[in-house]
Amino acid sequence: MDWRQLHKNHIWWPFTQMKLAKEPIFVERGEGVYLFGKDSAGNTLQWIDAISSWWVSIYGHNHPKIKEALKKQIDQLEHVIFASFVHQPALELAQMLSEKTNHKLPKVFFSDDGSTAMEVAIKMAYQFFQNTGDITKKKFITLQNGYHGDTFGAMAVGARSEFHKVFEPLMFEIISVPMRYNSLEGLKNEELAKEELNDTIQTLEMLFENHYKETCAIVLEPLVQGAGGMLMYHPFLLKKIRDLCDYYNVLMICDEVFTGAGRLGSYFAFEQAGIVPDIIALSKGLSAGYATIAATLTNLRVFHGFYSEERKHTLFHGHSMTGNPLGCSVSIQSIKLYEELNVKQKIIEIENWHQEFMEDLKQSHKEKILNVRYYGSISALDVRVPEQKAKLFSLEVIDFSVKNGALLRPLGNTIYIVPPFIINKEELKKIYNVIYKVLQILL
Repeated sequence: MDWRQLHKNHIWWPFTQMKLAKEPIFVERGEGVYLFGKDSAGNTLQWIDAISSWWVSIYGHNHPKIKEALKKQIDQLEHVIFASFVHQPALELAQMLSEKTNHKLPKVFFSDDGSTAMEVAIKMAYQFFQNTGDITKKKFITLQNGYHGDTFGAMAVGARSEFHKVFEPLMFEIISVPMRYNSLEGLKNEELAKEELNDTIQTLEMLFENHYKETCAIVLEPLVQGAGGMLMYHPFLLKKIRDLCDYYNVLMICDEVFTGAGRLGSYFAFEQAGIVPDIIALSKGLSAGYATIAATLTNLRVFHGFYSEERKHTLFHGHSMTGNPLGCSVSIQSIKLYEELNVKQKIIEIENWHQEFMEDLKQSHKEKILNVRYYGSISALDVRVPEQKAKLFSLEVIDFSVKNGALLRPLGNTIYIVPPFIINKEELKKIYNVIYKVLQILL
């Protein structure tokens, strides 16, 4: 049967109202930053993966070293139960991740994806205080506009957006912090950042003082809130939150699912603040898109809250594919590439290119642009979308951009770029040229 009919008969896309969806693009293969396929009319297409396939494919597609690691592992061991048993890829990956935190977060709990990694983090934080006697500490403080996944715990600590509104009656109560964000200038200047974040900091101080006895953890995306619209803030805010957590005995959970694995230059975003959280969640770029895997890392204090002869103190959580050898093997190679390719320096280059191209874009289309920002490999611009176009704007941009050579997938009225780390300046310029066309033709 024709692939178009099979799609119509059987496929249900995530985050998509299928009745409004455009005809699908059929993807045949990938190479480097490019994807190749055809539209529903049979026209051949080639486009740059400007969003790293939902922020995952950090080294592009069809990378020879990651492929080789996957092939080698398939010939040895594809999967085994990860309880009472252990294997070399899991041991090596856990050690490498611990090393990336200077062994400050040495305990690694493997799972499947970012949402489940966060689910584990939430359970750890809650049960830690139940196990250690502070049974009143049951609530979570969260930052406004946060997004942490689509399982129930992860939804509960995220923004109550259109995504999750219908499930609100089933979610536990949280304490939400109204957020201010830094200007482009504030991201580069700590004193200005403090001024811009003053209201948020005062609110945080008040909430911690009033609610610390009932709060087990604060949950946040460090430095960039991805799904909320690529909203950015200075590392100073992380320092302040770490100080408050230490003073009031509240655990700090950093959702590094998006920002981790080098997205902002440092392997983890929290490093840029000179702090260490109590728990972090990692996925997406961890395996560079070659297998589904996630990890929740924690310090010894949290781990020892579960280390007991009492069976009730066990973290009763697990997944069938936990510690999957294939996922571990490609993740090991992904971490090695971070060092081999000097990603930290490459991200500085990409950010400089963003600055250059954004300045041109801001000047040429200032009447259509509300705000621009960039941090590490990420850039974003908020655009003026006429009310009559708002409902279908994202779908129009996806279809239009692919047919013009670069995949863009807006978040509301925010057009963003999250390219693979291997992109060069000319390829990035092609993405910005597509944005030019979007602004000229669709707006």
